[in-house]
Amino acid sequence: MGPRKANTPTLTRGQIVRAAMTIVDRDGLEALSMRKLAAELGVGTMSLYYHVPDKSALYDLILDASLREVDLSDDDPDAPVEARVTGVAHAIRDTLLNHPRAAIIAMSRSLRTPTQLRPIEKLLQVLAEAGMSPAQAMQTVNVIGQYAVGVTVMYANHINDSEYRDEREGDYTELTPEEFPAMFQTMQHAEEFGDWDADFEAGLSALIKGLVTDRI
Repeated sequence: MGPRKANTPTLTRGQIVRAAMTIVDRDGLEALSMRKLAAELGVGTMSLYYHVPDKSALYDLILDASLREVDLSDDDPDAPVEARVTGVAHAIRDTLLNHPRAAIIAMSRSLRTPTQLRPIEKLLQVLAEAGMSPAQAMQTVNVIGQYAVGVTVMYANHINDSEYRDEREGDYTELTPEEFPAMFQTMQHAEEFGDWDADFEAGLSALIKGLVTDRI
């Protein structure tokens, strides 16, 4: 790659990431390309590669920008361990839902940068302070972290206007009560379920009971 031309406006990595987040928040992750990003910034495509080597690296930077917003300031060292773990899980969920169209990146790659690992570090500290062994703590973090990210991404896909979204959700017209009696019986109480927040809380509480409360 040759030297930068004279009088070329200075471009920073921060500007690139902010522009990428703007595209993803506005148009969806599938709309992001190096060419479109360059157009958003008003620069040539090749100028991006001085700062970001490829699209995978760009995804890492977007994930960093998203998870940098995770707010762990409310963690109370004197609170029960269950409440502290719940707080971190909620902080992760809330942050991912701030940028729902970018949330799927969190499911597609391992967390590895300091920014991405900060919530993991907090959970490991909390569990170690509660007396868990390193192996138990890591297993707990893996399961609860995967749950928090996975369920949040499912919800993000549900609320996004994505090309992958199926507008026929809840259409069971092809099912018969003879073949699916339990489904039809359940659907008589449909107004009692379908709350994503309540489902998240129920699953998280069950995981914390089994992985935390019953182990310490």
